[in-house]
Amino acid sequence: MWRGNSAFDLILKAAEDLGDMRRPLLPQATLVRRDAASNLDNKPDPFGTPDVSFDLAVDVPDPTKPKSPIRITNQLSPGAGQADRAGRSLLYDDLLSACHAEVTEFDLKVFTILARTVRATNCLVQPLSPCPSGAYYQYKGVLFRGETPLTYRMDLFLYFPVCDPDSPCTYGEWVVALQFRMQVDENGHLTVGDLQALPWCNATLQIGCTNIGNPQTAVYVLPPLRPGIDRQGADVVIHAPHLNLSDESDTENNILSATINWADLLRNTAWN
Repeated sequence: MWRGNSAFDLILKAAEDLGDMRRPLLPQATLVRRDAASNLDNKPDPFGTPDVSFDLAVDVPDPTKPKSPIRITNQLSPGAGQADRAGRSLLYDDLLSACHAEVTEFDLKVFTILARTVRATNCLVQPLSPCPSGAYYQYKGVLFRGETPLTYRMDLFLYFPVCDPDSPCTYGEWVVALQFRMQVDENGHLTVGDLQALPWCNATLQIGCTNIGNPQTAVYVLPPLRPGIDRQGADVVIHAPHLNLSDESDTENNILSATINWADLLRNTAWN
């Protein structure tokens, strides 16, 4: 389901000297690709070149058209793996303030595991229907810690531009809110846990909830693989823990929680 893998660091600075003494210092973001943890490619890719972007504009109505972007790709060309830019949005969005205690080494390991095992698709939603050509939904996920120990959150964004021949393109984005609760043994190794889709929102601008009534999304937790090298067949998917979010009122097909055996899922890997 994944064809490649790119790892990167986002470094935020409260103030940076821009080389122009007439301008006040602005906060700066630097996006850097970690080549040793990425599958780099300098060949033409018929499916498009994966890229990661971060927008420093204060107002971004359409993330597919960033106003003040920093962007990196998985290509080997010079300069493709590093970019920086200063912008006031880092202050306006308060991205330089910590919202909780420092992220621990254990948290970073869990983030890595979740990033490589959680996969979303609209092609396996029950009841099954033909998968739209061109991947109707696109997905991006945001990982962060929950409020209680060994609890982690993922906001899974479903997004796509809608283009009408007779009007300008518009951008749509919705969120499926997921929660992971982990258990560890006496040595700090992951044992079991559960995955839960948080309830649908019942108010405008509510957070910590799923804000689309008809997400048409299946979320699978699958063994990690080497992107672009390993393949996983139907036998792996059929037996994998998963959620099925068909429609808010579809009580027959919705699967909103699942148990995960992390010890078994990460067997024969160095991640547990």
